[in-house]
Amino acid sequence: MAKSSRTPATPRVRYDTTKFENVLQIGGIQTAMLEAPTGSGQYRRVAMFNTGSPLRFTVALDRGADIVDAAFGPHNLTYLTLNGIKAPSHAHHRDMEWLYGWPGGLVTSCGPQFMGAPRAEDGIDVSLHGHHSNTPAAVEMLINPDPHRGRHEMLLTASVRDTRLFGPNIEVRRTIVCTLGVAEIRMFDEITNRGDGRTPHHWLYHVNFGYPLLDQGTRLIYKGRATYVERPEPKRVPTEAQLNRLKKVTGPIAAHAEAGERCLIVEQPGQRDGRARVGVINDRLSLGVEMAYPVDALPRLTSWQHYGPAGCYVSAMEPFSGSLFGKAVDPYPKAEQYLRPGQTKRYELVLRVLSTKADLAKLAKHDGKVFH
Repeated sequence: MAKSSRTPATPRVRYDTTKFENVLQIGGIQTAMLEAPTGSGQYRRVAMFNTGSPLRFTVALDRGADIVDAAFGPHNLTYLTLNGIKAPSHAHHRDMEWLYGWPGGLVTSCGPQFMGAPRAEDGIDVSLHGHHSNTPAAVEMLINPDPHRGRHEMLLTASVRDTRLFGPNIEVRRTIVCTLGVAEIRMFDEITNRGDGRTPHHWLYHVNFGYPLLDQGTRLIYKGRATYVERPEPKRVPTEAQLNRLKKVTGPIAAHAEAGERCLIVEQPGQRDGRARVGVINDRLSLGVEMAYPVDALPRLTSWQHYGPAGCYVSAMEPFSGSLFGKAVDPYPKAEQYLRPGQTKRYELVLRVLSTKADLAKLAKHDGKVFH
Protein backbone atom coordinates (compact mmCIF):
# COMPACT_ATOMS: atom_id res chain seq x y z
CA MET A 1 0.00 0.00 0.00
CA ALA A 2 1.42 3.37 -1.03
CA LYS A 3 1.85 6.03 1.64
CA SER A 4 -0.27 9.15 1.29
CA SER A 5 1.16 12.36 -0.18
CA ARG A 6 -0.78 14.53 2.27
CA THR A 7 2.42 15.37 4.17
CA PRO A 8 3.06 19.05 3.37
CA ALA A 9 5.80 19.80 0.88
CA THR A 10 8.78 21.64 2.35
CA PRO A 11 8.74 25.36 1.43
CA ARG A 12 11.80 26.33 -0.59
CA VAL A 13 11.50 30.06 0.00
CA ARG A 14 11.78 32.07 3.22
CA TYR A 15 9.44 35.04 3.33
CA ASP A 16 10.12 38.26 5.23
CA THR A 17 6.67 38.91 6.69
CA THR A 18 7.62 42.47 7.68
CA LYS A 19 7.56 43.42 4.01
CA PHE A 20 4.02 42.44 2.92
CA GLU A 21 0.56 42.28 4.46
CA ASN A 22 -1.49 40.73 1.63
CA VAL A 23 -0.45 37.15 0.93
CA LEU A 24 -1.45 37.53 -2.74
CA GLN A 25 1.83 39.40 -3.20
CA ILE A 26 3.48 36.03 -2.55
CA GLY A 27 0.93 33.54 -3.88
CA GLY A 28 -2.46 32.02 -3.17
CA ILE A 29 -5.86 31.22 -4.67
CA GLN A 30 -8.30 33.67 -6.23
CA THR A 31 -11.74 32.78 -7.58
CA ALA A 32 -13.34 34.52 -10.54
CA MET A 33 -16.06 34.40 -13.19
CA LEU A 34 -14.64 33.81 -16.67
CA GLU A 35 -16.35 34.98 -19.87
CA ALA A 36 -13.55 35.12 -22.45
CA PRO A 37 -12.48 33.68 -24.81
CA THR A 38 -15.52 31.66 -25.94
CA GLY A 39 -17.94 34.57 -25.80
CA SER A 40 -20.98 32.36 -25.23
CA GLY A 41 -22.58 34.78 -22.78
CA GLN A 42 -22.32 32.21 -19.97
CA TYR A 43 -19.81 32.91 -17.23
CA ARG A 44 -17.77 30.04 -15.80
CA ARG A 45 -16.42 29.81 -12.25
CA VAL A 46 -12.68 29.32 -11.93
CA ALA A 47 -10.06 29.21 -9.18
CA MET A 48 -6.66 30.59 -10.12
CA PHE A 49 -3.65 29.18 -8.26
CA ASN A 50 -0.41 31.14 -7.91
CA THR A 51 1.95 28.72 -6.17
CA GLY A 52 4.56 31.38 -5.42
CA SER A 53 6.86 29.47 -7.75
CA PRO A 54 6.86 29.85 -11.56
CA LEU A 55 3.92 27.36 -11.63
CA ARG A 56 0.45 28.84 -12.08
CA PHE A 57 -2.74 27.06 -13.11
CA THR A 58 -6.52 27.42 -13.34
CA VAL A 59 -9.15 25.07 -11.90
CA ALA A 60 -12.44 25.01 -13.83
CA LEU A 61 -15.03 24.77 -11.04
CA ASP A 62 -17.89 24.34 -13.50
CA ARG A 63 -16.12 21.39 -15.11
CA GLY A 64 -15.58 19.00 -12.23
CA ALA A 65 -12.83 21.11 -10.59
CA ASP A 66 -10.42 19.86 -13.26
CA ILE A 67 -7.21 21.75 -14.08
CA VAL A 68 -7.26 23.54 -17.43
CA ASP A 69 -4.50 26.01 -18.32
CA ALA A 70 -1.13 25.60 -16.62
CA ALA A 71 2.20 27.34 -17.17
CA PHE A 72 5.67 27.35 -15.66
CA GLY A 73 7.20 30.79 -16.10
CA PRO A 74 6.93 31.66 -19.82
CA HIS A 75 6.26 28.06 -20.88
CA ASN A 76 2.80 26.57 -21.33
CA LEU A 77 2.61 22.96 -20.12
CA THR A 78 -0.66 21.68 -21.50
CA TYR A 79 -2.80 21.22 -24.60
CA LEU A 80 -5.87 23.47 -24.93
CA THR A 81 -8.69 22.96 -27.42
CA LEU A 82 -10.49 25.79 -29.21
CA ASN A 83 -13.62 24.93 -27.18
CA GLY A 84 -12.40 26.99 -24.24
CA ILE A 85 -13.99 26.46 -20.84
CA LYS A 86 -17.61 25.91 -21.84
CA ALA A 87 -20.50 25.70 -19.44
CA PRO A 88 -21.45 22.07 -18.71
CA SER A 89 -24.28 20.55 -20.75
CA HIS A 90 -26.14 17.24 -20.42
CA ALA A 91 -26.36 17.21 -24.22
CA HIS A 92 -22.73 16.06 -24.16
CA HIS A 93 -23.58 12.90 -22.15
CA ARG A 94 -23.93 10.66 -25.20
CA ASP A 95 -21.74 8.96 -27.77
CA MET A 96 -18.77 11.23 -28.74
CA GLU A 97 -20.47 14.54 -27.82
CA TRP A 98 -18.01 14.99 -24.92
CA LEU A 99 -15.56 16.31 -27.52
CA TYR A 100 -17.73 19.40 -28.11
CA GLY A 101 -17.24 20.57 -24.53
CA TRP A 102 -13.74 19.40 -23.70
CA PRO A 103 -11.37 22.33 -23.05
CA GLY A 104 -8.25 20.17 -22.91
CA GLY A 105 -6.09 21.16 -19.97
CA LEU A 106 -3.56 19.69 -17.61
CA VAL A 107 -5.87 17.26 -15.76
CA THR A 108 -9.23 16.03 -17.05
CA SER A 109 -11.00 13.46 -14.86
CA CYS A 110 -12.93 10.70 -16.62
CA GLY A 111 -15.61 8.65 -14.84
CA PRO A 112 -16.87 8.13 -12.19
CA GLN A 113 -19.18 5.44 -13.56
CA PHE A 114 -17.55 4.77 -16.92
CA MET A 115 -14.72 6.23 -18.99
CA GLY A 116 -13.04 5.44 -22.26
CA ALA A 117 -14.71 4.60 -25.57
CA PRO A 118 -18.48 4.80 -26.16
CA ARG A 119 -20.06 1.35 -25.85
CA ALA A 120 -22.98 -0.60 -24.45
CA GLU A 121 -22.21 -2.06 -21.03
CA ASP A 122 -24.46 -3.41 -18.27
CA GLY A 123 -27.46 -2.25 -20.32
CA ILE A 124 -26.14 1.34 -20.38
CA ASP A 125 -25.16 3.37 -23.43
CA VAL A 126 -21.76 4.58 -22.26
CA SER A 127 -20.65 7.97 -23.58
CA LEU A 128 -17.04 9.01 -24.15
CA HIS A 129 -15.14 9.48 -20.86
CA GLY A 130 -18.17 9.74 -18.59
CA HIS A 131 -19.87 12.65 -16.83
CA HIS A 132 -17.37 14.08 -14.35
CA SER A 133 -15.66 16.78 -16.42
CA ASN A 134 -19.05 17.94 -17.71
CA THR A 135 -20.53 18.41 -14.21
CA PRO A 136 -20.14 21.53 -12.00
CA ALA A 137 -18.41 21.30 -8.63
CA ALA A 138 -19.54 22.84 -5.34
CA VAL A 139 -16.73 24.58 -3.45
CA GLU A 140 -16.68 23.37 0.15
CA MET A 141 -13.45 24.89 1.45
CA LEU A 142 -10.79 27.32 0.30
CA ILE A 143 -7.79 28.09 2.51
CA ASN A 144 -5.11 30.53 1.46
CA PRO A 145 -1.59 30.44 2.85
CA ASP A 146 -0.58 32.81 5.63
CA PRO A 147 3.19 32.99 6.23
CA HIS A 148 2.48 35.45 9.07
CA ARG A 149 1.03 32.46 10.95
CA GLY A 150 3.52 29.94 9.61
CA ARG A 151 1.06 28.39 7.16
CA HIS A 152 2.47 27.89 3.66
CA GLU A 153 -0.17 25.57 2.18
CA MET A 154 -3.08 26.61 -0.02
CA LEU A 155 -6.04 24.26 -0.36
CA LEU A 156 -9.27 23.93 -2.31
CA THR A 157 -11.89 21.26 -1.60
CA ALA A 158 -14.87 20.76 -3.93
CA SER A 159 -17.51 18.08 -4.42
CA VAL A 160 -19.07 16.78 -7.62
CA ARG A 161 -22.20 14.60 -7.70
CA ASP A 162 -23.06 12.31 -10.60
CA THR A 163 -26.72 11.61 -9.84
CA ARG A 164 -30.00 10.43 -11.29
CA LEU A 165 -33.39 9.66 -9.74
CA PHE A 166 -33.33 5.99 -8.62
CA GLY A 167 -29.52 6.01 -8.89
CA PRO A 168 -26.70 6.09 -9.35
CA ASN A 169 -25.63 8.63 -6.72
CA ILE A 170 -21.85 9.04 -6.78
CA GLU A 171 -19.98 11.76 -4.90
CA VAL A 172 -16.45 12.85 -5.80
CA ARG A 173 -14.75 14.93 -3.10
CA ARG A 174 -11.61 16.56 -4.48
CA THR A 175 -8.89 18.40 -2.61
CA ILE A 176 -6.11 20.26 -4.45
CA VAL A 177 -3.13 21.27 -2.32
CA CYS A 178 -0.08 23.41 -3.14
CA THR A 179 2.74 24.84 -1.02
CA LEU A 180 4.14 28.35 -1.43
CA GLY A 181 7.35 28.33 -3.43
CA VAL A 182 6.99 24.70 -4.55
CA ALA A 183 6.15 23.81 -8.18
CA GLU A 184 3.92 20.90 -7.25
CA ILE A 185 0.21 20.05 -7.40
CA ARG A 186 -1.26 17.39 -5.10
CA MET A 187 -4.73 16.12 -5.95
CA PHE A 188 -6.74 13.82 -3.66
CA ASP A 189 -10.07 12.31 -4.70
CA GLU A 190 -12.52 10.36 -2.53
CA ILE A 191 -15.25 8.69 -4.59
CA THR A 192 -18.25 7.37 -2.65
CA ASN A 193 -21.38 5.52 -3.68
CA ARG A 194 -24.09 7.46 -1.82
CA GLY A 195 -26.87 5.36 -3.35
CA ASP A 196 -28.49 2.12 -2.21
CA GLY A 197 -27.39 -0.08 -5.13
CA ARG A 198 -24.12 -1.27 -6.58
CA THR A 199 -22.75 0.96 -9.35
CA PRO A 200 -20.01 0.56 -11.97
CA HIS A 201 -16.90 2.60 -11.20
CA HIS A 202 -14.04 3.41 -13.56
CA TRP A 203 -11.65 6.34 -13.07
CA LEU A 204 -8.97 7.95 -15.25
CA TYR A 205 -6.78 11.06 -15.04
CA HIS A 206 -6.31 12.45 -18.57
CA VAL A 207 -3.06 14.45 -18.12
CA ASN A 208 -2.49 16.39 -21.32
CA PHE A 209 0.81 17.91 -22.41
CA GLY A 210 1.10 20.52 -25.16
CA TYR A 211 3.51 22.82 -26.95
CA PRO A 212 6.08 24.13 -26.10
CA LEU A 213 6.70 21.53 -23.35
CA LEU A 214 5.57 18.92 -25.88
CA ASP A 215 7.73 19.25 -28.96
CA GLN A 216 9.71 17.17 -31.37
CA GLY A 217 12.27 15.25 -29.30
CA THR A 218 10.40 15.47 -25.98
CA ARG A 219 10.89 12.21 -24.08
CA LEU A 220 7.99 10.24 -22.58
CA ILE A 221 9.07 8.53 -19.37
CA TYR A 222 7.43 5.20 -18.49
CA LYS A 223 8.01 1.45 -18.78
CA GLY A 224 6.22 -1.89 -18.57
CA ARG A 225 4.12 -4.37 -20.50
CA ALA A 226 2.21 -2.55 -23.26
CA THR A 227 -0.75 -3.13 -25.54
CA TYR A 228 -0.84 -1.06 -28.73
CA VAL A 229 -3.98 0.59 -30.11
CA GLU A 230 -4.16 2.77 -33.23
CA ARG A 231 -6.91 4.53 -35.21
CA PRO A 232 -7.21 3.74 -38.07
CA GLU A 233 -6.21 0.19 -37.15
CA PRO A 234 -2.65 -0.74 -38.14
CA LYS A 235 -1.93 -3.38 -40.76
CA ARG A 236 0.46 -5.15 -38.38
CA VAL A 237 1.37 -5.08 -34.70
CA PRO A 238 4.48 -2.93 -34.05
CA THR A 239 7.63 -4.64 -32.88
CA GLU A 240 8.99 -3.85 -29.43
CA ALA A 241 11.67 -1.68 -31.02
CA GLN A 242 8.97 0.29 -32.84
CA LEU A 243 6.95 0.66 -29.62
CA ASN A 244 9.94 2.12 -27.80
CA ARG A 245 10.54 4.63 -30.59
CA LEU A 246 7.04 5.99 -29.87
CA LYS A 247 8.37 7.24 -26.51
CA LYS A 248 10.12 10.11 -28.27
CA VAL A 249 7.71 12.76 -29.57
CA THR A 250 7.74 13.44 -33.31
CA GLY A 251 6.58 16.44 -35.28
CA PRO A 252 3.04 16.59 -36.67
CA ILE A 253 1.89 13.45 -38.52
CA ALA A 254 -0.33 13.57 -41.62
CA ALA A 255 -2.01 10.30 -40.62
CA HIS A 256 -3.21 12.00 -37.41
CA ALA A 257 -5.36 14.51 -39.32
CA GLU A 258 -8.93 14.55 -38.00
CA ALA A 259 -9.26 11.60 -35.59
CA GLY A 260 -6.03 9.67 -36.24
CA GLU A 261 -4.40 8.59 -33.00
CA ARG A 262 -2.37 5.91 -31.28
CA CYS A 263 -1.86 4.79 -27.72
CA LEU A 264 0.01 2.33 -25.57
CA ILE A 265 -1.79 0.82 -22.59
CA VAL A 266 0.98 0.10 -20.10
CA GLU A 267 1.11 -1.95 -16.91
CA GLN A 268 3.46 0.47 -15.17
CA PRO A 269 5.33 -1.06 -12.21
CA GLY A 270 5.45 0.72 -8.88
CA GLN A 271 8.52 1.67 -6.84
CA ARG A 272 9.30 0.50 -3.30
CA ASP A 273 6.83 3.03 -1.93
CA GLY A 274 4.05 1.59 -4.12
CA ARG A 275 4.01 4.55 -6.49
CA ALA A 276 4.57 4.80 -10.21
CA ARG A 277 6.67 7.72 -11.43
CA VAL A 278 6.24 8.74 -15.05
CA GLY A 279 6.43 11.99 -16.97
CA VAL A 280 7.83 14.04 -19.82
CA ILE A 281 11.20 15.71 -20.37
CA ASN A 282 11.98 18.48 -22.86
CA ASP A 283 15.77 18.60 -22.90
CA ARG A 284 15.92 21.71 -25.08
CA LEU A 285 13.91 23.73 -22.53
CA SER A 286 15.41 21.92 -19.52
CA LEU A 287 11.83 21.39 -18.42
CA GLY A 288 9.82 18.36 -17.38
CA VAL A 289 6.76 17.18 -15.48
CA GLU A 290 6.78 14.19 -13.15
CA MET A 291 3.58 12.35 -12.26
CA ALA A 292 3.41 10.13 -9.17
CA TYR A 293 0.46 7.95 -8.15
CA PRO A 294 -0.22 4.67 -6.28
CA VAL A 295 -0.33 1.70 -8.65
CA ASP A 296 -2.67 -0.30 -6.42
CA ALA A 297 -5.38 2.31 -7.10
CA LEU A 298 -4.39 3.12 -10.71
CA PRO A 299 -2.77 -0.06 -12.09
CA ARG A 300 -2.57 0.88 -15.78
CA LEU A 301 -1.39 3.88 -17.79
CA THR A 302 -2.39 5.00 -21.27
CA SER A 303 0.11 6.95 -23.37
CA TRP A 304 -2.18 8.70 -25.88
CA GLN A 305 -0.63 10.43 -28.87
CA HIS A 306 -2.34 12.67 -31.41
CA TYR A 307 0.10 14.76 -33.41
CA GLY A 308 -2.30 16.47 -35.79
CA PRO A 309 -0.86 18.59 -38.62
CA ALA A 310 -2.90 21.75 -37.92
CA GLY A 311 -2.23 22.52 -34.25
CA CYS A 312 -4.11 19.69 -32.55
CA TYR A 313 -0.79 18.43 -31.17
CA VAL A 314 -1.06 16.59 -27.87
CA SER A 315 0.25 13.68 -25.88
CA ALA A 316 -1.42 12.51 -22.69
CA MET A 317 -0.47 10.20 -19.87
CA GLU A 318 -3.56 8.64 -18.31
CA PRO A 319 -3.31 6.50 -15.17
CA PHE A 320 -6.57 4.64 -14.69
CA SER A 321 -8.61 2.04 -12.86
CA GLY A 322 -11.14 -0.10 -14.72
CA SER A 323 -11.35 -0.40 -18.49
CA LEU A 324 -11.12 1.91 -21.50
CA PHE A 325 -12.99 -0.42 -23.83
CA GLY A 326 -15.27 -2.46 -21.56
CA LYS A 327 -15.13 -5.81 -19.82
CA ALA A 328 -16.43 -7.65 -22.90
CA VAL A 329 -13.19 -7.02 -24.81
CA ASP A 330 -10.70 -6.29 -22.01
CA PRO A 331 -8.98 -9.41 -20.59
CA TYR A 332 -7.32 -7.48 -17.75
CA PRO A 333 -8.28 -9.08 -14.38
CA LYS A 334 -9.42 -5.75 -12.87
CA ALA A 335 -11.27 -4.45 -15.93
CA GLU A 336 -14.62 -4.76 -14.13
CA GLN A 337 -14.95 -2.40 -11.17
CA TYR A 338 -17.89 -1.53 -8.90
CA LEU A 339 -18.71 0.49 -5.80
CA ARG A 340 -20.96 -1.05 -3.18
CA PRO A 341 -23.48 1.20 -1.37
CA GLY A 342 -21.49 3.38 1.02
CA GLN A 343 -18.12 2.25 -0.35
CA THR A 344 -15.36 4.84 -0.89
CA LYS A 345 -12.30 4.56 -3.11
CA ARG A 346 -9.40 6.99 -2.78
CA TYR A 347 -7.07 8.24 -5.47
CA GLU A 348 -4.02 10.51 -5.48
CA LEU A 349 -2.11 12.26 -8.24
CA VAL A 350 0.98 14.41 -7.70
CA LEU A 351 2.37 16.60 -10.49
CA ARG A 352 5.82 18.16 -10.08
CA VAL A 353 7.35 20.59 -12.56
CA LEU A 354 11.10 20.02 -12.89
CA SER A 355 13.58 22.59 -14.18
CA THR A 356 17.02 21.56 -12.93
CA LYS A 357 19.39 19.07 -14.53
CA ALA A 358 19.52 17.07 -11.31
CA ASP A 359 15.72 16.74 -11.04
CA LEU A 360 15.35 15.87 -14.73
CA ALA A 361 18.07 13.22 -14.44
CA LYS A 362 16.30 11.76 -11.41
CA LEU A 363 13.04 11.48 -13.37
CA ALA A 364 14.87 9.90 -16.32
CA LYS A 365 16.05 7.07 -14.04
CA HIS A 366 12.42 5.89 -13.86
CA ASP A 367 12.37 5.34 -17.63
CA GLY A 368 12.67 1.91 -19.20
CA LYS A 369 11.56 -0.34 -22.01
CA VAL A 370 8.02 -1.19 -23.01
CA PHE A 371 7.38 -4.72 -24.21
CA HIS A 372 4.59 -7.01 -25.42
